[in-house]
Amino acid sequence: MNSSTRILVTIIAAAALAAAVAFFVILPMRNQAEENRAAIAERQGQLTRLQRVAQRISDLNKEVARLESALAFFENRLPQQREIDVIVREVWKIAEAKALTTRSIRTTAGEDLPRYNSQPITMTLEGPFNGFYEFLLGIEQLPRITKVRQIQISKVPLKEGVVQAELLMDIFYEKPK
Repeated sequence: MNSSTRILVTIIAAAALAAAVAFFVILPMRNQAEENRAAIAERQGQLTRLQRVAQRISDLNKEVARLESALAFFENRLPQQREIDVIVREVWKIAEAKALTTRSIRTTAGEDLPRYNSQPITMTLEGPFNGFYEFLLGIEQLPRITKVRQIQISKVPLKEGVVQAELLMDIFYEKPK
């Protein structure tokens, strides 16, 4: 073999070797690198989503704590069942203080609710309209939780400014333990 043929064969062998290295080593490594980059990008996306979820969980925990605090506040305002008569007396005193005459007070069967109970009371009052309005404001200022469900107001005949009112109210109290 002459020297130019040897050089040509060497160049072809070097080119074949370079092509084999590129095909069997470099291309698989490049493909693996691309797959790794895609996996990294996917994991970064998952991490971002997890961070958002963790933030929401933190926000939800704060909201739960706030709501538990509010619930405790309202539960502290619920009297014991044995204190209902005290509250009825307070309502009666408010009515008397506002120049209202209590015609009747009737209780009906209590309502058993999941976290508390309710005692419905029907009252019939008579007196000046302004006194009745102030009576409602006084009921609103009670330290215990009450709710006026229904009011029926009618004018008393032959008496100017005097009304008769029948109201249905609930007094909420703690469940007996």
